[in-house]
Amino acid sequence: MKRIIEFLLLLVVLVIFLFFSRGKLEAFFYNQGNDYFEHSLYKEAIGSYGNALKINPQSWLAHLGLAEAYRENRDYDKAADEYNKALSINHFCVKAYQSLAEMYSQKGSHPEALSVISRARNQIPNNPEIIQASQECCYVFVVSTLNKSTELFLANKNAEAISLLKDTLKSCPDFAVGQYTLGYYYVYAKDYDNAEVSLKKALLIDPQFHYAHKLLSEVYFKKGDFEKELSSAKNALTLNNNDASICNDLALALMHLERYAEAITYLKKAVSLDPDNADYIYSLGSVYRDNKMFNQAISEYNKLRVLKNDYPNLHNDLADIYDNLNNHAQAVLEYQKETQYCQQELKNNPDNSVLLNNYAYALNGLGESEKAKKIIDGVINAHPRYRQAYLTLSKINEKMQNADLALMALEKAKQLSVGEAFIDNEISRLNKQPSPKAETQLEQKDTIYLKNGRQLQGEIKKEYPDKVVLEVWLGSSRGEVVFYRDSIERIDKAQD
Repeated sequence: MKRIIEFLLLLVVLVIFLFFSRGKLEAFFYNQGNDYFEHSLYKEAIGSYGNALKINPQSWLAHLGLAEAYRENRDYDKAADEYNKALSINHFCVKAYQSLAEMYSQKGSHPEALSVISRARNQIPNNPEIIQASQECCYVFVVSTLNKSTELFLANKNAEAISLLKDTLKSCPDFAVGQYTLGYYYVYAKDYDNAEVSLKKALLIDPQFHYAHKLLSEVYFKKGDFEKELSSAKNALTLNNNDASICNDLALALMHLERYAEAITYLKKAVSLDPDNADYIYSLGSVYRDNKMFNQAISEYNKLRVLKNDYPNLHNDLADIYDNLNNHAQAVLEYQKETQYCQQELKNNPDNSVLLNNYAYALNGLGESEKAKKIIDGVINAHPRYRQAYLTLSKINEKMQNADLALMALEKAKQLSVGEAFIDNEISRLNKQPSPKAETQLEQKDTIYLKNGRQLQGEIKKEYPDKVVLEVWLGSSRGEVVFYRDSIERIDKAQD
């Protein structure tokens, strides 16, 4: 009996020893796992953490350590299982949420990463570490999407680029660069309303975002809201006072509002900041022209002629100015230069509507209105909403003594315009202008055929051994043009 009692007492002591040593054994394996992990012995760490869990399957620390070891060993599915087991035991384990979200993010599984963050925020609201993890996951997600959407955009798949970026920003809306890029895609798609929405979101996130202010000003310009364009452009200029392109944009808006003096100030600054920019010089010349400062306009256009003599419509603009100055001979020379340029360019781009419009305008200036009308009619048939073509058609009809048709073309141009008063001024001018006499059409004309294929009609006033002086008519005005004989193919004189 005594021996039985001693055995039972020994057994109780052994059970008590095993019970208390069990925790120490679990801690031993867990600490051993940590040591292996710190020495990058991940397989050994996995074994040790596993032994700890055999002793205590409810140890969230061991599950977390095992998850980290699996992750470093690139066994991501097992790592995810262990992170989730740790969280099922300890719902407030910040480290598990952070690491699991980071792992999904690094794998490119961004929706899964954001789902983990959402769980964390529900369990631990306002935790600064979870908020930081959320921002980091969103940053990686948005950057990844920006790279993919840019590839789509460059591959001319803009609709797909928009859809991809738009979906990402639904989950991660607080990224100014993402909103700005979406706005840029919308601008390219000419969806200016959605572009405005995206750019405003970008500026709510980052009011100092210079490029967002700048692009928003372009959106307002496209929408014809020049007052809002001015406001956005001025905001952009405040943030970057040395941005020549913003100075140019501001000036263009001011030109549409007919505030020419202010426009000139900004354009002068744009040209001073970027003196070799042909567009800025052309804009400055144009605002001088529109403000009836013709000598200054000619000066700027001549600078442009040196920089880029083939700038589109340059010679037509100069010709118009010379007509206003009653220098019709110089106007004819400029119209000729414009036709030569357009003819050369149209060989490679025969359907280019801008070139065809400029060509027709120049031909009309040279008195070849029938040919000009045929060209511009073709342009309008192909591009019925091309406003500039209707303005050119109006000039052609006016030259051909068709005032009613000229007014109709202006009215159509007005429908396609936003807040541009010069069209109303042209309509008023035509309504007040008496019907021109048609005698110039009935007059007999001499015709000079040039070797370059061009021909001009008028009256030969003087002939010399090396040159011929031809008087030409432009509307009710006359001017003389000199042609050297080595450029003349033949001359047909009008019969008396």
